[in-house]
Amino acid sequence: MWTFAVAVVPAIVLIVYIMIRDKYEREPIGKIVLAFFVGMVSIPLDLALIGIFDLDELPYLFDGEILQQVGTAFFSAAIPEEFSKFVILFLLIWWSKDFNERMDGIVYAVCVSMGFATVENVMYVFEDPSCAWGRALFAVPGHFLFAVLMGFFLSLAKFTIKHKFRNWTMTLVAPILAHGIYDAILMVSDVVSVGWSALLTIVFYIFIFVLWRICLDKISEHVETSPFSYWRKFRDKYQKNKNISDDQQIDNMKDFFDR
Repeated sequence: MWTFAVAVVPAIVLIVYIMIRDKYEREPIGKIVLAFFVGMVSIPLDLALIGIFDLDELPYLFDGEILQQVGTAFFSAAIPEEFSKFVILFLLIWWSKDFNERMDGIVYAVCVSMGFATVENVMYVFEDPSCAWGRALFAVPGHFLFAVLMGFFLSLAKFTIKHKFRNWTMTLVAPILAHGIYDAILMVSDVVSVGWSALLTIVFYIFIFVLWRICLDKISEHVETSPFSYWRKFRDKYQKNKNISDDQQIDNMKDFFDR
């Protein structure tokens, strides 16, 4: 029972966290739950892509065990997994009326990714319970971070006019690079000497720290640029006094939005 809890709870905690960060115009609970369960569909899509395009064979085109591990990290994991999650995310929200501000892209990307991560985590943990805590602390949060990058750039692609091609490109490139580097460090550390493995472990922790800093900044950026934030800030600043006249309300609004 504890293994199932360790496999599932981290994803739920991260979904709750991103819902709390979405403080100005929160998403419908039903849509959040739908995104989570639909995200699970990206697992069979991922496996289908690997099988159809023989992605598991591509790493062996490289010479040397280290390059093969790097190839495996990208071709067998990062590329098919992030592409599968992107397809599900795009089909779920791009034309949805609920996708009406930048933060929504991050929220739904996280929910879809947590659906994927939950199924993947359950599979790994029930096969090898000893990996439960390691995956809870790193693998599931890793998928969270990759999702933040995907959702951040998908929202820019939808809501900004400039740099459309760059934002569309980064919607896939950013999470694939982050995911690939994450997996590559771990996979290479398994095939090198103890000294190099220790060094790569330090590199891994630094990489995770930097990635968290970047993603938390991305979340904050989209939260604070929410169009709904302006009304909330105005309400908090001026509407506490309900005795002011309508004319004063209008003057307050002009003063606030002219800043």
